Amino acid sequence: NHITQQSSPAFMEMEHVTFLIVLVDSTVKLTEKMKLDCVYPKKATIIQTSWMKNNLTHKEYIAVLHPVYGIYITDNYKGRIHFQNDSSEDSSLYFIKSTLKDVGVYCCSIQTFPDGTWEKVIKIVQPDVFEVPERQNNHVLTKPEENVTFTCPYNIGGPVQQVMWERIKVDQMDFIVLCNSLGQKSFGSDFEERALVDCTSKTSTMMVLQNVTASDFAMYRCVVTGRNKTFAMSFIVTDTLPNSSNIFLLLVQGNLSSTWILQVIPSFPNFKNVLWKISVETGRPAVV
Repeated sequence: NHITQQSSPAFMEMEHVTFLIVLVDSTVKLTEKMKLDCVYPKKATIIQTSWMKNNLTHKEYIAVLHPVYGIYITDNYKGRIHFQNDSSEDSSLYFIKSTLKDVGVYCCSIQTFPDGTWEKVIKIVQPDVFEVPERQNNHVLTKPEENVTFTCPYNIGGPVQQVMWERIKVDQMDFIVLCNSLGQKSFGSDFEERALVDCTSKTSTMMVLQNVTASDFAMYRCVVTGRNKTFAMSFIVTDTLPNSSNIFLLLVQGNLSSTWILQVIPSFPNFKNVLWKISVETGRPAVV
């Protein structure tokens, strides 16, 4: 997805940053027990999966998974990693005895028919390098198999160089998509098939995550970068109500004579909800 362009130094610098971001699909915090996710996102026949570590001078083979011949693990990793099962659909690698030597860049390469080779790049970093951004009180309610739409309004006082969306968990960050100043989009390996993004507006960006699964209940962040200013906004996607926030659900009657608003207030011990009725004619609310 790297694009070669003869342009100004400012754009070339941004292009270099874009390449680095696209290069790593996920960043994982080093812990004694880790999971490196690798699941082929489409329907195809999986022929073989290979796990490698990209060292400075060479690629170090870790394991090979084959639907017929089983799992082969190299000597350096025997007793330290395992796979959940022999399923060819889920090739996620589990570390059970990791060390500082395991910091680095890993590649999961899946050979399929008829799609060809699909790769995911994962970087393991030391705990002091892994920083989770501060949570913001922007909650989004959904459930599995639904679509979620995020809108991120911004004002950075000048041209936008790039817009990035990412999914953030306690010990993992996943790159979703990046838009550059030319309107080109680069998607992370896990999101090519189910993320839609609109970066054409000069005042906001929108992303739709399709077919939500349980693993999508996490924090999401948009980062808008300009020449002199960067703006970030985060959202919390969950299937349950937060403990302390007001959630408003609009219930519109069929005859459109009035709108009902159910205000859920979990922080109030004696009140679970308050039902408001707002007249379309007067616009005045009243507690029912």
